[in-house]
Amino acid sequence: MENKYVKLFGFPIGFLLLGILFLILGANGDKIAISFSRPAGASSWTTSGSTIEAFTSVLLIIGISFQVLFISTFSIAFHNRQKNNH
Repeated sequence: MENKYVKLFGFPIGFLLLGILFLILGANGDKIAISFSRPAGASSWTTSGSTIEAFTSVLLIIGISFQVLFISTFSIAFHNRQKNNH
C-alpha cells in the first residue's frame, strides 16, 4: 500500500524538494556568484552586479518553475488517486 503512494507521489515530491533547493540557492545567489567569479589564488577581486543578479534570478526562476511543476503534478496525481478510490 505504501509503495503505491511512493510511486504515485514520488515525482511531485521530487519536484518540491528540487524547488526548495533552488530557492535556497537563489536566495544565496550573491555568495555563489562571488565564489564562482573568484580567480584562483586571488586575494581581491570584484564581481559585477549583473553576475550577482544572474545567479540570483536564474536560480529563483528555476526554483519557482519546480514549485509550479510540483503543484501541477501533485494535483494530477491526487485527482487520479481520488478517482480510483470512488
